[in-house]
Amino acid sequence: MTSSMIKHSLILVLLLFGFSMVSAQDVRYYKLTRKMENGKSSTNVSGGQFITFTGNLCFESDYHGVGVNHGTMKLNVAYSNSQYSLYQGSSYWGKNADFKFNADKSVLNVVLENGDVYVYKRGTAPAGQTTCSLVRKPSSSSSNNGGSVVVPPPSVYQGWGGYDNVGGRDSYNGGSSNNGNVTTPQQHKCGLCNGTGEVINNDGISFGNTKYCNKCGKTVPDSHYHTTCPSCKGKGWW
Repeated sequence: MTSSMIKHSLILVLLLFGFSMVSAQDVRYYKLTRKMENGKSSTNVSGGQFITFTGNLCFESDYHGVGVNHGTMKLNVAYSNSQYSLYQGSSYWGKNADFKFNADKSVLNVVLENGDVYVYKRGTAPAGQTTCSLVRKPSSSSSNNGGSVVVPPPSVYQGWGGYDNVGGRDSYNGGSSNNGNVTTPQQHKCGLCNGTGEVINNDGISFGNTKYCNKCGKTVPDSHYHTTCPSCKGKGWW
């Protein structure tokens, strides 16, 4: 095979790879339908975000699937199950917000660190809308002003159903409903870390080696370590 033929073959392979990557993307539009701020629920909302899924990643994009420079969110398999999928990373709301989708990804809860909740539902983008309603300005900081959406971290990972049927519920777990509002939740011990503020992680490669963990009081794989609980952010309660 001549060098020219090899060059053309490589170009063809790269093009096919590029097409396959594009075809693997799934662009969806999510309309903001409800928000939970300071413990109160309101449907007086507007706007929506385009979200592109590719593999175990998702990111905010325009309607073509081109990112809007908010970063990417990665599926956290450890805190996902058959009822919902949890994505963590960087988004319009910064690095401390979580995206929680129900089983068929028709509902999205954006969960922010301050405990507010914003509920998005999959739908058809309004005529003329080609990108996200919320796009962070390059010069601005990653603050949560300007109509940002938020969701309570409490049991985002375990024992919490979410909003508008993400996980099968339609209310805030920890507060009682009152004419569409939600009372301020009482303090509860975190169900994920059992009040310790830490969770165990074994996501490394141990190659069969072990070590003794003083916190657990037993021999564990050498990939074993403790990290800040993502649900209560190390507080041990919510």
